[in-house]
Amino acid sequence: MMERKKIYDTRLIKSSDEEGLKDAAAALSAGNVVGFPTETVYGLGADALDPEAVKKIFEAKGRPGDNPLIVHIYDKSQIEGLVSEVTPTAQALIDSFMPGPITVIMRKAACVPDEVTAGLDTVGIRMPSHTLCNKFLKYCGCPVAAPSANLSGSPSPTTALHVMNDMDGYVYAVVDGGECEVGLESTVVDATGEKPVILRPGAVTPVMIDEALKTHSGYAAALKKGEVPASPGMKYRHYAPGCEVKIITLPEDVSGIDPSSEELTDEQKQSLFNIASPFILEAQTILKENPAARIGIFAGTEVKALADMAKDDILSAHINFYVYGSTCDVKAASHCLFDGLRLLDRQEVDVILAAGFKGEGLEVAYMNRLSKAAGKTGDDVPSGAYEEAENGILEMPLDHFSELFTASVAFISDDDCNLGAITEGIFTDLLRRKGPFCCAEDEKIGAELYAESAGLYASEGNSPDETACKAFSQLMDGTIAHHLSKRADVSVYDNNDLVLTINDAQAYEILNSFPELEGRVYSLSSYMASKGLIMKGDDGRIASLAVTDPAGEDLITYKHTVLALKAWLEILFPYILKDLNAMRFC
Repeated sequence: MMERKKIYDTRLIKSSDEEGLKDAAAALSAGNVVGFPTETVYGLGADALDPEAVKKIFEAKGRPGDNPLIVHIYDKSQIEGLVSEVTPTAQALIDSFMPGPITVIMRKAACVPDEVTAGLDTVGIRMPSHTLCNKFLKYCGCPVAAPSANLSGSPSPTTALHVMNDMDGYVYAVVDGGECEVGLESTVVDATGEKPVILRPGAVTPVMIDEALKTHSGYAAALKKGEVPASPGMKYRHYAPGCEVKIITLPEDVSGIDPSSEELTDEQKQSLFNIASPFILEAQTILKENPAARIGIFAGTEVKALADMAKDDILSAHINFYVYGSTCDVKAASHCLFDGLRLLDRQEVDVILAAGFKGEGLEVAYMNRLSKAAGKTGDDVPSGAYEEAENGILEMPLDHFSELFTASVAFISDDDCNLGAITEGIFTDLLRRKGPFCCAEDEKIGAELYAESAGLYASEGNSPDETACKAFSQLMDGTIAHHLSKRADVSVYDNNDLVLTINDAQAYEILNSFPELEGRVYSLSSYMASKGLIMKGDDGRIASLAVTDPAGEDLITYKHTVLALKAWLEILFPYILKDLNAMRFC
């Protein structure tokens, strides 16, 4: 990956901010790079006629400049100045599908620099149908070269916050045009010859092109080694999250079957089982091989319904779902694919099981992107594991969420001095670094998560040992010097959604006094066991996680305690997050 340098205080511009939109357009025409929406995915734009500005696109993406870029226009009259020839095939495609999700490749005019075309004598022209995009391009007053606005190798962005996640600090501004309608990049068609050649499938399908041209089209052959691609998205392993992706091809069409209906026929029930069971069986196989594995599933309501019916608590604890609608709805799956890959990857899963489709229409475009995410085509490049924002925090405007909810976890020790302060401090640091968070069932609802600690026998207002504070500050990004001990009582248990004790005896004492808290109170050991994370000693026997209070010991002992608790809490973090009904926001 090319070295990237943060040089901007990136602005996030709302669609209603007319002056902000004009400012971003002026900045682009002056040589800066701006993220902007289209109906397919978000683009990363620069003046197509300014070679130095175009180079900044590749620097922002961390990608070598050997892939051609698409030139975006707001009016068909601009085409004449960008190309040297418009074939009858190209004209028919322009007339039939522009504005819309298609890129037409034609012979370029001399004014189009090699930085845009990767040295080819052709250029791809696209006229988006997105209203805000059209207005922005018009304000720019120049043709705009743009690839998708993601870090090289990561899934393409379909929201402005996806772009901010990858590009904050590397571009002048990002224009927020809402969620992209299509969700897959444009169809790319080489129209330099007599017959069109589809270089990249998309929402404009071969059948639609055939109908428009009254002819038959074919697909381009794979690239030969060393050959320069005529279209973006042909050379590298694009669209890939940081984890493994496995494709589960759907066996049959069950569109229109409601899995929650109580009046399903035996045939419909069998169809639902056939479509959903491969996901569950594969997840179970993965967990047998690796009991600590975390699994993302990108599928529809039928798969989620079968998983819920299984009532397997351990399986459920290890799965994060992204439900895009009815499992066999390829349009819904296509619309959500990149968002789903990004969101599941953000949950730090080890593997994503994604629905695969058979078909000749939009299915081809969907499978093209998903196969690349699974690493089935193209050369491998560093995949899209998310780059940490500055200080580990992704800044995000609070008004993005329609509403907020709060959830919290309490850590209980004996005296809430050293162990209490350390566990609360470590978990608070995890929340700070891994946020922001949203509701597990609705990305539009934000989640404010908290941690606190208390002690079964604590005296109020005591501070941690000086050595504990020193050990924590040397190993963590923060301090626990401000911590004051608190007594655990009924209000602590009632005010927190989950209560975790440091050792087993503490959990036993709480549950013995308050049996109604069963299912909300665990020791760290029993919580791990409830998720199928069984620890065994050297003798093969199940071991209990016991952390001794280091009070009175030396600095090295305190550091061992901090590191041990940090290791366990990092393992438990995604499970706690799920039990708080939250997930990492993408």
